[in-house]
Amino acid sequence: MRAIADLAAKPHKFPRKERFVTDVQISAGWMHAGYPIMAHHASAAELVGVKKSKELWGPIHELGHNQQRSCWEFPSHTTECTCNLWSVYVNEEVLGLNRAQAHDELPLAKRKSRVEKYIKGGRELSDWKLWVALETYLQLQEKFGWDAFKKVFAAYHRMSDIPDDNNTKMNLYAETFSQTVKMNLTGFFKAWGWPIEAATEMKMSKLPYWNDHPMTQYR
Repeated sequence: MRAIADLAAKPHKFPRKERFVTDVQISAGWMHAGYPIMAHHASAAELVGVKKSKELWGPIHELGHNQQRSCWEFPSHTTECTCNLWSVYVNEEVLGLNRAQAHDELPLAKRKSRVEKYIKGGRELSDWKLWVALETYLQLQEKFGWDAFKKVFAAYHRMSDIPDDNNTKMNLYAETFSQTVKMNLTGFFKAWGWPIEAATEMKMSKLPYWNDHPMTQYR
């Protein structure tokens, strides 16, 4: 839980404790976020076990859902995506399992195949969701580290009156991340099909451009 708070750039002591309840019947899926987080009885053993295994991906995923904020979320694209940042972070930083070991969808070959399929499909934003969307964030993390995400989340804590539409929020995210890492990331986000506006590119134009980002190979 300290790691959950660290990535969210929040104090370790939450206003209320996060709770899991396992039951014979829940309202949605195998697990679902909220207060409390709900799961089926079959998950009880992994919740209280001491083994370091990828079985904890799901519970951490739900804890990640509880940290998502509408100001940097782009529904429905990222609803089941950005919560997985916490799964990757806790698996690597606390449990000692790298991302390729932590989930069957994250070995490098699968990640590369998903990106290539997305590119061949025309970089349609309608296809940018779930594991495809997560790849965007993983590429940012692999270049700039977890500390960049913590600083970005902290920056959002200080913001107010953020519009609700995805286009505006995606431009704000590109701007915020660029300012955080002191590098112009607009080309990177455009390569992922994000609706980056000319005004955002102009704002970031004084920052050094990220010329060798992972998507340049697909030009």
